[in-house]
Amino acid sequence: MLREQLEQLARIKEPEARSKLIRTLVGEYARSEDHEPTEMERELFSRIVLSVFDQLDRAARYELVVRLAKTDRIIPDLADRLAQEDYELSEPVIECSPMISQNGLMQIAKNGGNDKRKSTAKRPDLSEEMTDTMIARASRDVVHELLHNMAAPFSVRGTLALLIFANTEADVLAGIARRALEDEEFLQTQMDILETNCPLIPPPLKKALETGELQRLAKTIEERHDGSIDLDGITYSRHEASIQIANGELSFDAILRTLFEEGRLDAAIWLISRKINLADEVVSDTLKSDADGAIMRLMLQTGIHEKTYRDFLKARCEWLDRSTRSIPELVMRYKSELKKPHQPPGQPPSQSLLKAVT
Repeated sequence: MLREQLEQLARIKEPEARSKLIRTLVGEYARSEDHEPTEMERELFSRIVLSVFDQLDRAARYELVVRLAKTDRIIPDLADRLAQEDYELSEPVIECSPMISQNGLMQIAKNGGNDKRKSTAKRPDLSEEMTDTMIARASRDVVHELLHNMAAPFSVRGTLALLIFANTEADVLAGIARRALEDEEFLQTQMDILETNCPLIPPPLKKALETGELQRLAKTIEERHDGSIDLDGITYSRHEASIQIANGELSFDAILRTLFEEGRLDAAIWLISRKINLADEVVSDTLKSDADGAIMRLMLQTGIHEKTYRDFLKARCEWLDRSTRSIPELVMRYKSELKKPHQPPGQPPSQSLLKAVT
């Protein structure tokens, strides 16, 4: 009887019949709980649905999501296609499907709306690359969801971005403190960064890490619900700082540009020093000097793009109160030198904290 009904619906060309056919097929496929479908059956069912997916009405697509989104009875191609639907339909797939592909999740991290990213941030199977991408591109509610998700991994680059935000944003500062209390690996990353005298660590967090008072720091921030918060003489906002990670990526160039934009030359020197394995004092003295050639050679070791070099020169001129007149010529020289083969910069020891940033 069912087979005859399906065959009859398949012969009708109208979209309504196709939708009814798929709803009937989905219902029967999902009801067979006592039978675990084979790989061939999963493939066949999913390919049939995908072949007519664009002709399906919303009710048919909803049926697919309700019955199969949280199961392993579909193939990744179908899960990825369902994740492209509007948020009301795609939410269960994005948050719970065991079949959605890593590439599908990365596409959401890069290009999805913040509602979809927030659902992605709750998943237990995120990669550091996905986390980095969402930190760079998403709104802060997504970042907070990542901090709450104990399964979400944080790279050193991602952690540095969080610290940039935490320098002005109270909620991110509190989120870092809470995560460090519950996640030993995350806490160890903070301690490792602290040992390098990183100037990006906000003073209240530095103090809390050194004295073991993370809980007090998180509670202090949570107790002050309205307006700005003053901690250790620094004002922290409840609102997102106007920090934009360049191009939505957490590359070395992107973090460096953000530091230039924020006027954080101290932090930029710290980051450059670890990139090329030189002492902070050596980098600082070189950048403060009038030796344009030495400065260019130093920055060539970092491998930064010519646009990042231009941003660096602008920030340096402002930092040292110097004219910007020579910047175009210096950028042209840098661009020319980039095209020449150079010896790779000295690599830091294998245990170096910022190995991942390079």
